[in-house]
Amino acid sequence: MRLRPLLAVLGLALGGLATAAGYTVQTGDTLYNVARRSGSTVEAIMALNHLNNSNLQLGQVLTLPGGLTSLPPAPPLGSLGPVALPGSIGLAEGPAAPVTSVQGMGAAQAAPVVLSAAPIRTPQRPTSTRLERGLFTPSRLPVAGGTTLRAASTGAGSGARPQSVYLQVGYEAQTFNNCGPASVASVMRAFGRPVSQRDYQQVLRPTGGYTQTRDVSDLLVRQGLQAPLRRSGTVEAIKDELAAGHPVIVLQYHSVYGKTPHFRVVRGYDETQGILIMSDSISGPNVALTERDFDVLWNMQGRQYIPVSRG
Repeated sequence: MRLRPLLAVLGLALGGLATAAGYTVQTGDTLYNVARRSGSTVEAIMALNHLNNSNLQLGQVLTLPGGLTSLPPAPPLGSLGPVALPGSIGLAEGPAAPVTSVQGMGAAQAAPVVLSAAPIRTPQRPTSTRLERGLFTPSRLPVAGGTTLRAASTGAGSGARPQSVYLQVGYEAQTFNNCGPASVASVMRAFGRPVSQRDYQQVLRPTGGYTQTRDVSDLLVRQGLQAPLRRSGTVEAIKDELAAGHPVIVLQYHSVYGKTPHFRVVRGYDETQGILIMSDSISGPNVALTERDFDVLWNMQGRQYIPVSRG
């Protein structure tokens, strides 16, 4: 006679589980872009959900900070996706046209449709040195659209930018401890200078030691290029420079935090994959890091970077 009340209680419990609040993982979600879209961090989401790694399964339910149950969708392939409106008061949806060049962005800024009036949240810096994925070769690259290399750096926050950018730069496999000269050669080839790492090895490493960022900047300026040495960099600032057609030399750890300081050239990004693409004199002409891993490995000597453009 007590079976019916027991079944009723069990039914209520199961119903509560079925409607438990949480965000359901969708196709294309990664832990990093979920964290970015929710204004949280990978570490915070992993801790909330007791995750041991960054792998997500389709249909998995995640507990998000603030009890969020929905997020802005990840931009589809071939569209400009959400872009920040002036004043950072919301998101605007760009036209769903393939992005093949940095030029011709005027249409993306005309008559935007406001999707949200909520303040845009800036992603937080990583609080852990554990890498999400590490260095890898991307399965696909953005289409190189013949981007014009412009004369002056625009800096961050200059308006809407493409969802993906891929710049034509050079590549040279380095000799021992020669990542600085090899990176300089790769960048200069983007500006039509057929040079090699040997041309500048003695200038940048006169005693055979490590290359200094200031020496790289000064050398490029002497070659008639704009190459300011900047510090306290952000992933967003790097993407703004790339969108303006400026390859960027960075100094960061190669693939393990705290080991092997290394110069490489950032040549592109793809926001649909959440990655930055690099010409790396050790690892190859098209290797990638997730945006989070890039930021983790960049956390050395003040996150220095050198955007390069014509003088």
